[in-house]
Amino acid sequence: MALQAKIKHVDRRPNGVLRFRRRFPKDVADHIGQPHLQVHFRNREGVKFAIEHQALMEQWERIVENARAEINRAGTNNRTTHQRWHDAMLAAAGLREGVFGLDPEDSETGRLILETMPASPEPLVVKALLDPTARAPEPTLQDAILLYRQDNRVIEGSREDVGLSRITSRLEAALGSLQDMAMIDLTREHGRTYMQHLLKSKKSDGSVLAVGTAKKEAGIVRAIVNHGITELDIDAANNPFHGLPWPKESALALDAKLPLPDDLVSSINIRLKNARNSELHLIWSILAATGARLNEIAGLTVGDVFLDHKLPHVLIRPNGVRNLKTKSSVRSVPLTEKAQEAMKAALEGLANLGDETPLFERYARQRGNDALSAVLMKNLRAETKDTRFSVHGLRHRVSDKLREAGAPTEVRQGFLGHANQAIAESVYGGREARLKEFQKWVIFSGL
Repeated sequence: MALQAKIKHVDRRPNGVLRFRRRFPKDVADHIGQPHLQVHFRNREGVKFAIEHQALMEQWERIVENARAEINRAGTNNRTTHQRWHDAMLAAAGLREGVFGLDPEDSETGRLILETMPASPEPLVVKALLDPTARAPEPTLQDAILLYRQDNRVIEGSREDVGLSRITSRLEAALGSLQDMAMIDLTREHGRTYMQHLLKSKKSDGSVLAVGTAKKEAGIVRAIVNHGITELDIDAANNPFHGLPWPKESALALDAKLPLPDDLVSSINIRLKNARNSELHLIWSILAATGARLNEIAGLTVGDVFLDHKLPHVLIRPNGVRNLKTKSSVRSVPLTEKAQEAMKAALEGLANLGDETPLFERYARQRGNDALSAVLMKNLRAETKDTRFSVHGLRHRVSDKLREAGAPTEVRQGFLGHANQAIAESVYGGREARLKEFQKWVIFSGL
């Protein structure tokens, strides 16, 4: 009789695939925004399985270790100058309260306290001790960035965090230390200097940053400064990063990214049918039929799919896996027959696991969207070396097909999640009415 041993953190899915699933400690889960490490095993038995299991256990330990290191750093680094000044004033007041026979408001009292301390406190506490009536330091550009991160709940290690770090690194390269740059001292010259720096900046492949990309980055900086001016009570009449005189993009730049042609979409579809990861083919089919963003499909849950509805569709909305880019991204998108087939295959074995169950578990994790983008781009590059084509070209392709079919602008924008919902509702009514209108144009376009 064969002996069977229960292996820690391993279970078998309804489709027979083995899954590693280990819960993170609460502090780590809260920090990274992910309750478990969940990965499907490539191997099911033998030495290769044991090696893969050990590697996943070590990966879990590294994630916990790195997250806790970040939590510790965040406790000291992720506070604005005003927040740290408030802490310093409280610390100084506490030190003064322990002194008897001396005036706690006298700067001489603070000097005597410092002389008797075995180690000098941080500079802000020293300042608060020596001058209890001192004004708070002026908020800096770094303070505005920290506040923007906090208020927008940017998760450490997320795609938003990586992008914001890249943008602020370029800003610092252009203007110098952001911690030393007081918001009140920002001038138009700073804005122009930053613009010129971006126009000379290069990407990792050595090519110059496109004007459109530079303008998008500057738009984020403009938003950061606007947020800082409001929330930090900065007495500033204008944002120096607003309305910069950007050069016009060349006609060539307008063709930098093209819609994916049908023959290329088909060839990649065939390639992915034979891929080891069956989810890739399903995701590609759904993307090609809906024009949805990559993270919108990668982050779907069982409860977002309505195949039994009179108009089968997917409801793109925030869920427990991911948020959405904008409020107008919330929409119902009709599913073509091919997309319905892909959805049925994705739902196989998941229907009884609850509405919050991720449809594509492999990518329902932090940076999962980046991993999906990378593998799809790898397959696309195997079919074409033309850099004007990217996975995002599927959205352009859907938009073009709707336009060629004669769909109004509000239909195209609503379908792709660009339109203001108030405008869409004023034209087509509620969600059901919009879904019916979208379905009509899907049929006309031949998607």
